[in-house]
Amino acid sequence: SLSASLTFGLRSLRCLVLPAATIQEIGFITDVEGDLETFRRYVDSGHSVLRRVGTGASSLQLCSDQAAFVFGGDLFDRGPGDLQLAKELVGLKQRYPDRVFLLMGNRDINKMRLTAELSDYAMNRTPSEAFKPWWDNKAMDLVKYLRKDNKEDSRVNRLKWMLRHTLGSPAAFDFRRKELANFSRGLEISDEEVLESFLESVLQPEGAVQSYLRHAQLGLVIGDTLFVHGAAEERALGFVPSHQTRYVKNKREDLLKLPGSQKGLDLRQWIDALNRFAEEEVNAWCLDPGWQPCGRRGGEALMAYQSRPAMALSTVVVSSYVDGKNMPTRKAIDKDVFEGQRKCSDPLSKTVVEYLLRGGVRRVVVGHKPCGEAPAVLRTETVRGGYEVISGDTNYASIKDERHMRGGAWCEVRLSLGAVSSQARLRGALPDSGERYDVRLMPLGKSDGWPPGDPRVGRQAKVGQEWLWVRLKLENGTYLLSSGRNRSSNSTTLKAADFEVTDPPPALMKS
Repeated sequence: SLSASLTFGLRSLRCLVLPAATIQEIGFITDVEGDLETFRRYVDSGHSVLRRVGTGASSLQLCSDQAAFVFGGDLFDRGPGDLQLAKELVGLKQRYPDRVFLLMGNRDINKMRLTAELSDYAMNRTPSEAFKPWWDNKAMDLVKYLRKDNKEDSRVNRLKWMLRHTLGSPAAFDFRRKELANFSRGLEISDEEVLESFLESVLQPEGAVQSYLRHAQLGLVIGDTLFVHGAAEERALGFVPSHQTRYVKNKREDLLKLPGSQKGLDLRQWIDALNRFAEEEVNAWCLDPGWQPCGRRGGEALMAYQSRPAMALSTVVVSSYVDGKNMPTRKAIDKDVFEGQRKCSDPLSKTVVEYLLRGGVRRVVVGHKPCGEAPAVLRTETVRGGYEVISGDTNYASIKDERHMRGGAWCEVRLSLGAVSSQARLRGALPDSGERYDVRLMPLGKSDGWPPGDPRVGRQAKVGQEWLWVRLKLENGTYLLSSGRNRSSNSTTLKAADFEVTDPPPALMKS
């Protein structure tokens, strides 16, 4: 049966790697994207693994000696807090190097492009020769951008064009101006000062982007949990790109043939090698940030790793589990296409689950793709001992707040670690009502005496003719359920007596 095909033997469970004895709980948030208000709501909620003690540069601290913090990547772009957030998170990492972990997201890595594309060499080239967003045939090129409103060909205008049409951050220039004005207590900030801030962020060792990337990594395994920015995509498993990878559209078979690429690694070897690859690429970029005579640039292979077509989807950064702010359907996995690749990764891929279990992992925690007002969760018992996927990017949460799109939302995925098991807990607030939630999932692995977990969250229920995902149990005892496709979603609240859940989720089952 379909259910039986996903139930794996006890042999995999013997490979369970015990958590570090010093880490008993982990707090995870992701995709803050410059939204300092959201980060402060999280820290000040009273439920975070982080706390503020005093007001100095070291005021942000872990709440206990047994706590760890993981930031899931995408620190920059969509709020007036890029510089402050980078300073706080990098400082936190420096104070707690073994218990604070920063992941690289696409919005972090893609800023590496600025050093070459705004260099003297690039500015001496004509606008028609500027680096083009080859992955997006709908993007406006630099020539058309400059012709519109008769703009001069300057670094400022090239940066504005890059942010708006090639980096997916159309408001980032104005957000940076606002942040700089806040630092200067309201003084007027010129375009040149904004440009200088962006260049310093990537060119200076203490700059926001460079310092973040120097302290960040691509993947992390703690206990029975894998953390990556996007997804544990099947094509990416065990694969580490060559340093010769170009930031162009590539075929998977060509990537595998490049000198120095690695494949077939087990989980721990893979994550270690992937993080070494990223560190070496960041170092290469810092040493050689401009264009080389051969047309390459330092760190190019890491830039490629945050591109779906450049990696032929063999990446954990921009692969995704979410469609329509929910876990995907078979159509989104098998038929829908985005940037020339499958739109969604399969969160219940038999190949992926078996690979992770062999490495002692039975939970994947990610961000990257917005899941709206609450985390998107998949929980199944078809894998013996349980298996779950949690996506915690609550961008596009609000239907009222068009400016920030989060309303008052915040979300933490809290993990408690035991000797042979663990338990996830979702804490946060809904965007527009401000209603709090605090729900525990059922424990994974053998029982360690955890509190009871909710048996419905992360499952599907049929309501009328539609299958909905059970997202949360709210403080008033009702459940939030939703479904979605592309960028739209619909949600409702129901009492437990009004629906029944099923496992495995029908949306993910092959016909």
